[in-house]
Amino acid sequence: MIKTRMILTLLLVLAATTLYAQKRALETINESDLKAHLEFVAGDLMQGRDFFTDIPGLEITADYLKAQSMKMGLKPGGESYFQSVAMISSVPDQDNSYFELKGEGDSVLYHDNTIFSLGGPSGNDTVHAELVFAGYGWYDDKTKYNDTEGIDIKDKIVVVMTRNPELVKEGKQTDTNVEMRKMQKALMGGAKALVIVPDPKNPDDNFVESIRKYATGGSLSLEGAKSRRTMPIRLVFGNLELANMIVRESGKTMAQLQQEIQESGQPKSFVVESCSAKLQLVKKTSKIEGKNIIAVVEGSDPILKNECVVYTAHYDHLGMQGEGEIFNGADDNGTGTVALLEIAEAFQSLKKKPRRSIVFAWVTAEEKGLIGSDYYSQNPVFPLENTLADINLDMVGRSAEKEPEEGAELEKSLAGPNGLYIVSGKQSSELIELSEKVCGELGLEPSDELSDAFLSRSDYFHFYKNGIPVLGLSTGLHEDYHKVSDELDKIDYTKMKRVAQYAFLVGEKVANQKKRIVVDKPAVE
Repeated sequence: MIKTRMILTLLLVLAATTLYAQKRALETINESDLKAHLEFVAGDLMQGRDFFTDIPGLEITADYLKAQSMKMGLKPGGESYFQSVAMISSVPDQDNSYFELKGEGDSVLYHDNTIFSLGGPSGNDTVHAELVFAGYGWYDDKTKYNDTEGIDIKDKIVVVMTRNPELVKEGKQTDTNVEMRKMQKALMGGAKALVIVPDPKNPDDNFVESIRKYATGGSLSLEGAKSRRTMPIRLVFGNLELANMIVRESGKTMAQLQQEIQESGQPKSFVVESCSAKLQLVKKTSKIEGKNIIAVVEGSDPILKNECVVYTAHYDHLGMQGEGEIFNGADDNGTGTVALLEIAEAFQSLKKKPRRSIVFAWVTAEEKGLIGSDYYSQNPVFPLENTLADINLDMVGRSAEKEPEEGAELEKSLAGPNGLYIVSGKQSSELIELSEKVCGELGLEPSDELSDAFLSRSDYFHFYKNGIPVLGLSTGLHEDYHKVSDELDKIDYTKMKRVAQYAFLVGEKVANQKKRIVVDKPAVE
């Protein structure tokens, strides 16, 4: 009896000691430290943490993360904390790219070198095809308005205006989702290229200019990687002068055609008979080096320390806009970047480290196609079969006044004071249960509403596809996403602290379990 009491007493003391250690570790994650780190990482001096800026803000940020890791006493997970990521840069050659209208005998009727393309092959590309003018390139499920009804667009170059009849009528601007739906429609119809031009009733060309900034910045790919799959359709942006030249055989201007569409509610599409087109897209390629920053808290168990939990966050962003405005990316993803610093400090503050090791990976080139995390998944610090979970933080610092309404559009999905989006793919029921328990302890309200749309859109994807359970943490999209208005003054540091504390607790529990979490619903390739 006495022996039983002693054992119970020891267990209670041990539990109390563990809870006290957790509490002390959680207290190291605080608003003031998060704010101090973020003011540096998302300040103007970093020039948007992108490649090829005048001030190398991306490299300065990498050095800052290394310095903080060293200061905390974390072990390097790469050569001097850096994991070199060799990449190939492919940048549009605007001077040698063009759109030509061809007449009889291949004569050049019009030459335009102001066009630019988004995506497509990494090398040079030439398209010869007939032309179709397809209004807005739109289909309305309710009204059955269809700009391509009765017109064969297969193997054609299709020219469309921005927005759609509803947006024009309501005086609203377009967005990426609307224009991407047009691309999908053209792709399904077998078009070779989709040329989008500003609609004449639209006085605001910010949309096209924002796409131009992104497109002309070029693309990156891992050196030596198999050619990445590209869209089997070219997406090109042109101006109204080009569009008016294309539709002139109708005897009307773009403005007149648009007016007729709006007045009649009927499409005014047609196949262009008088000319064909040649689209020449030229790219410049070069080799560049990126850096993942890898730091490790070594596990305390002599056997289990060879397994790990990985925390990831991308530290790159979009750089600068043509007019000199800076995409500071305070939320995307300054918040995830600095939250990882605080989580690392929390783990390092523990006198007794978790049984398993903890890996912190600040990855590069997420905005260019999840490249840094792709490289890490191919060159992990611990083998992937010994990686129990990935906890990824991407945009974790904003809050709406209240939770979004059920079924809200993605662009209006910003979580309220207690909301937290968790993208998981649900590969491990045990991990989900553990996550929900921690959310309950911290008063957070988890949601998987973004899972379907975002499972392949952040760095956790490269772990998920390899069968590793993931928790992709975000407080949701907002109107400042990928805009220069994503600034420090809009960050909710209290919310950010709570998300970081959640991430610490979940990872600590996974790393300390006697048995590794069970993957009962593995991803299917």
